[in-house]
Amino acid sequence: MIYEPKTDSGFTGRLRTGTVLGKYILESHLGSGGACEVWKAKDRIEGIRVALKIPLIGGSGKRDNDSLLREVRAVAKLRHPHILTVKNADIIDGQAVLATELCTRTLEDCTRPMAVGRIIQIADQVLSGLAHAHEQRIVHCDVTPGNIFLLGDRRAVLGDFGIAIRVRGRAKTIDDFGTPGYVAPEQAYGYPTYRSDCFAVGVILYEFITGVLPRWPFEWPPRGYDRLKQRTSLNFAAFIKQALAVNPKKRFANADKMHQAMLAALPQRLRNGNGKETMVNWQKQRRQTFIKRYSRVLGPMAACLKCGEPVAESMVICPWCGHDHQRWRERTRFAQVCPSCHHGLMPQWDSCPWCREGPFETVTRPTKAPLRYGESCEHCGGRMMRFMKYCPWCRRKVHQRWQAPVFPETCGKCEWPVDSTYWRYCPWCHSRLFE
Repeated sequence: MIYEPKTDSGFTGRLRTGTVLGKYILESHLGSGGACEVWKAKDRIEGIRVALKIPLIGGSGKRDNDSLLREVRAVAKLRHPHILTVKNADIIDGQAVLATELCTRTLEDCTRPMAVGRIIQIADQVLSGLAHAHEQRIVHCDVTPGNIFLLGDRRAVLGDFGIAIRVRGRAKTIDDFGTPGYVAPEQAYGYPTYRSDCFAVGVILYEFITGVLPRWPFEWPPRGYDRLKQRTSLNFAAFIKQALAVNPKKRFANADKMHQAMLAALPQRLRNGNGKETMVNWQKQRRQTFIKRYSRVLGPMAACLKCGEPVAESMVICPWCGHDHQRWRERTRFAQVCPSCHHGLMPQWDSCPWCREGPFETVTRPTKAPLRYGESCEHCGGRMMRFMKYCPWCRRKVHQRWQAPVFPETCGKCEWPVDSTYWRYCPWCHSRLFE
């Protein structure tokens, strides 16, 4: 079949495998929750698999867009490796459809209790993503094991911002109180805050370390407290106690404060066991994933002198932190260095392809990597490398848009390839990718 029966208000019939919605074709039903159902779907244009969220049919026989549109607006500016990546949001036949990266396994699918090092690693990543959301004044309101998605590279991402709220001045009341068992007392009365999200993370940690889910009225210590002390430490138990305080004023003010406190409370054996780090550093994992994905396009990379993230010589600034003084003089893979911008050069080039200065005196020095031209100047036909700003032969500015299909998007200003999942700035034109 091609489309489900539809009315003026959109597709209202029961969705089935094979249903085509815009550029997506549904392959299998992954589940339902809240106000939406989730399908595994294939993007027929890009050829990739995604998770497709579609509003459920309500009591009126129609699909209600409100919840899904609220989620889209909440995550529109969130770009973080531990927040579920939104691929696309669209209105198809009058109905909202949200496409995210495909994740088929959640923390809910894991056994309780879990290895302490693993659940702390997951909490480390979730708190990092949650801290970013809190920085953008967004309260998730539904941090549960079912909304923590586990990817194949041991990365955990927080998803389903369907009932999230944006904090604007005074506390805001809500009608949907979240998932029973993980809701903070004040949120149960309709007044969630950043501290409510911290409470939920504390409940998850307690549950997966001890195998016991704390229950109302959350009197301390809950059942399983002895196991918590045995598997962690007294300092870590004190950290959990603060996270689960009934009075929100006694909890951590936000996810960033809780994240710092958790790392400080970790017992030594969970930081270093037998000389090896048992907690995987998510920043290191993110860096390795980025290099693996983009090194063939960007070429050899070095660590930014300010933030330590990978940068390429072709970049004008560090796309992670915006630092613009990388000092390639001692790190370049080329035979010489431009005295003006300090990027690498080859003796045969007539000018610097990064800042247009030249010509220069020839410097004899072996290159550290073979050149991969692969492109040509639109003016003189001279051989060029991708992401050169000026032709090194005729010194003319490059007006063509460099193509790199491996990148998911392009800069809104210069239209060169970027990835705002990792980067905060465009490395080619300095513009900020998101606020």
